[in-house]
Amino acid sequence: MKIFRLIVITSVVFMLSSCTVKRSSNTMVKKPLKVFILSGQSNMVGMAHINTFEHIKMFPEKKREFKDVFTEEGNPVSLEDVYISSTAAAAGQSEVLGKLATGYGGGRSRECIGPEYAFGVYMHKELKEPFLIIKTAWGGKSLCFDFRPPDIGQWTPPKGHPDLIKKKAPKALAIPKKIDLPVNYKPGEDLVPKYASRVGKFMGLRPMRGVAIGQCNGVYPIYITASPQAVFPGTPFQKGDLIIGINGEGLRKDSIAHWRDAFHGSKNNTWMINVTRWRKGKIESFDFDIAQTLEGGRANIPAYIAKAKKQKEEAAKHESKYYKMMMDHIHLVLSDIKRVYPGYDAEQGYEIAGFAWFQGWNDMVNGGVYPNRDKERGYEQYSWLLKQFINSVRKELKTPEMPFVIGVMGVGGIDEPVTNNKGHFQQAMAEPASYPEFKGTVSAVHTGQYWDKQLEELDTRSWKASLKQNEFRLKDKLEGEALKKAYAEYRATLFTAREEEILRKGKSNKGFHYLGSAKIMVGIGKGFAEAMLELLDK
Repeated sequence: MKIFRLIVITSVVFMLSSCTVKRSSNTMVKKPLKVFILSGQSNMVGMAHINTFEHIKMFPEKKREFKDVFTEEGNPVSLEDVYISSTAAAAGQSEVLGKLATGYGGGRSRECIGPEYAFGVYMHKELKEPFLIIKTAWGGKSLCFDFRPPDIGQWTPPKGHPDLIKKKAPKALAIPKKIDLPVNYKPGEDLVPKYASRVGKFMGLRPMRGVAIGQCNGVYPIYITASPQAVFPGTPFQKGDLIIGINGEGLRKDSIAHWRDAFHGSKNNTWMINVTRWRKGKIESFDFDIAQTLEGGRANIPAYIAKAKKQKEEAAKHESKYYKMMMDHIHLVLSDIKRVYPGYDAEQGYEIAGFAWFQGWNDMVNGGVYPNRDKERGYEQYSWLLKQFINSVRKELKTPEMPFVIGVMGVGGIDEPVTNNKGHFQQAMAEPASYPEFKGTVSAVHTGQYWDKQLEELDTRSWKASLKQNEFRLKDKLEGEALKKAYAEYRATLFTAREEEILRKGKSNKGFHYLGSAKIMVGIGKGFAEAMLELLDK
């Protein structure tokens, strides 16, 4: 495949012969410096702590596979002729730059890596020439809003798309007259996720949390796992309560959404809802005035509405903000490459050799933009947006066939066969790579293939063990050294010494950040490099 080259010529001449190709026996022609652009959200920023490189060394086969990222002494390598400019900067900085090494990921002290590290190492291994990486990444950003290219218009669902089908009002469930649960009921460990939905967050009841416990007596209750800090007349929500109905209907299977929708709807109407709860075997209904959650009560409703309207208007102004920030940073670096790469010879020029995209979480969880996420075509709009993104970036950089690698989100592994939203999203994210107009120039890398199932299982087991620690503290009233001793003895029954070492060395962040695992992130970066090299060869 032909790579479109953007050659920059100035009158400045810098004597450097490290990047040349031989044209004839006595003529040397300078080779354009390759520039690779990496962009996305938090996992492109990179949340794998450098300490987790020790996890790789625990597995001989992985240590051999990733031997190129280690020196003879066993430390992560640094590259002398690969430079990087990254927006994933430490606190108080807008950019970090220098020779490629660890430390261009997240973290306040530049102690993490993202895909850029292994990408650079393995690209350099094959190319055997200097190059520059420009990384533009910010956490918590969507393609549908933050990275949306300006002036692409709106997506129109094609004929037969589920977004065009008018949904029938869900069938109302009758509120049961009894709940067949013990008065001291609490959900089992398998039903309480690590991050129970903050069912009170949107109504000023922080940090009230609840978890859907499944079907019970014909409805789908929400179990309150943490009471709100605020106290209201009648203390309507306490830890251990079950919310079983709202506004005269039993909670449906999508109980959290049902609950939230009722609150949002009431704010557009009376600010009153009727809640049915089960508390210690007794079922009762009561009216709840949501305005109690506002400072000043009902008198403050007009101010709240005005503030919410203003916030919505302000937010709308920021559409495409991070697309523009991405392009601004790319142009900033390209306008003065010598600032980032001191050995750059302006006479040699540069070529934009490829782009890698690693994003997705904020779109995957956005039910407002993707209302049919649970259906096969529910994320079709994302495929369309990514196509527009690829075309827009290529157009602005004047590289119509620029190799483009899609890093398909793979937290939790590859969902095959597709059973949930994640699987549908993975399919939609990879889809543009199959478009005829992108043949040979766009590739999809399923990052789920690098997911560490063992580390995930140990992390889940460790979290469940922590529930026992709370029990020691609250039920057995243990504290200090006694608590530490009891918990250590309990963990010893659940984990081998090697499993504890794997967990300690392997994980440094949450699951949605690929467990903060260098083993996973190095695999992803290597996968991006392999895909990019394949595109460059076409």
